[in-house]
Amino acid sequence: MKPCFAHLSAAVALAATLAACNKDAATAPAKNAPNPNMALVASDTGGGGGGPGQSHFVSNGDFGSVNWSSFSGGTPGDSGGGGFVFGSLGVNRGGSVTNPTAFLSYFVEQCDAFFFCTFVQGFGTIPARDLVGGGKQLHLSTNTSGNPNFFTFGGPAGLITVDWSANGAFALRSSGTSDLTFPGFRQHSTGVSTSASANTSGNVVGVPIPTFSPGNIGTNQSVTIDIQH
Repeated sequence: MKPCFAHLSAAVALAATLAACNKDAATAPAKNAPNPNMALVASDTGGGGGGPGQSHFVSNGDFGSVNWSSFSGGTPGDSGGGGFVFGSLGVNRGGSVTNPTAFLSYFVEQCDAFFFCTFVQGFGTIPARDLVGGGKQLHLSTNTSGNPNFFTFGGPAGLITVDWSANGAFALRSSGTSDLTFPGFRQHSTGVSTSASANTSGNVVGVPIPTFSPGNIGTNQSVTIDIQH
């Protein structure tokens, strides 16, 4: 895990994740609802290692996304207070009828009280069977260790489990183009999505997602996700 001093606070990172260029009206104010296409953080071609590259994925069908933050601790091994953790994860179904797949990515920033931070990223395709459910319930369980199509940066591969359960707080329809940019990374997404708010919980390679963290569960319609890393 490569340490560095944070250039973006968790609040700024979260705001960037929720940015979108075009949104349709929703049943609740859009400012309170995250763009379901923007939970993905990064991707790359190939797999099994780290390096610059590009990726193109077309998502049709179910997706789940979640953003979370906590302020009880800092970097791994820091049991004291004053730090924070910010995380973002998204998983999308895609592929063909005869060859279905799923696309997963996550980003975790962990900082101590002095804003000394580490960053963990993972992205790539996972077996379609690792994402089950749909509608109001979605369950992700995958082990990225040994997956030749999945990249990790700044941290180990391993087990990732997330559960989504729709809570009825709001519904959202997003249409158009959105961009997400971090230093050395850009994601461009285009398409139509419908979603509902959901409670989430889980664990991302040892980093817990707090129970009832706000998320989205929904359906993509030919959403293209292009990554430059």
